[in-house]
Amino acid sequence: NVEIKNAQKLSEIKIRVSGIDESKLFLDGGRQSYAKDILTITREKVDASSGINKKLPVYVSSFLKPSALIQSNDPQIRAQLEKIINPDDSPKQKAEKIINWVYRNMEKKPALSVPNALEVLKNRSGDCNEHTILAVALLRAAGIPAQSEAGLVYLRGRFYYHAWCVLYLDQWITADAVFNQFPADVTHIRLIRGETAEQLGIMGVIGKIRLDVVEQKK
Repeated sequence: NVEIKNAQKLSEIKIRVSGIDESKLFLDGGRQSYAKDILTITREKVDASSGINKKLPVYVSSFLKPSALIQSNDPQIRAQLEKIINPDDSPKQKAEKIINWVYRNMEKKPALSVPNALEVLKNRSGDCNEHTILAVALLRAAGIPAQSEAGLVYLRGRFYYHAWCVLYLDQWITADAVFNQFPADVTHIRLIRGETAEQLGIMGVIGKIRLDVVEQKK
């Protein structure tokens, strides 16, 4: 309903959401709050002190483990990680370097297959899903809990389907390896968090959701 200018400079956005069953989505939590059809998204603050507590909650630490599609313990993933970060980098520096490396080293083109991190590392090409799964694998290999998220992002006057990652440095922080954003701007609307199975839940939203921007804050 309005044009969003300089999205990366916004600290907060409020959007009225309609046309969908929000009970099946992950609209509320972390940087997003959802009440009475109004979704408020606040950009996270990341500073040099942002780190990883040695006593991570069990739920968070589980996202350090490899999975079938995110082979974060594979020697090839770990070998590439050693070329990206330095051992004495802070957690924030490691996260920034990984997001930036994926952004700079991936050819951006559409892909139709279900990605896995090892194949993406080999092929170095793909869309937002490939960028995300490789970033998540490298982050986990670096000792930073990370997950995939999917939803919508604003680009050239419209909202489009998109995927990105969320990583844990004292709090969950969104990061986008396609646009090299850490943290990601507030037009990233999370609908689903999780791997391929969880992301199927977004299918019921396509073509139905309506978004009306209510407020933008710099």
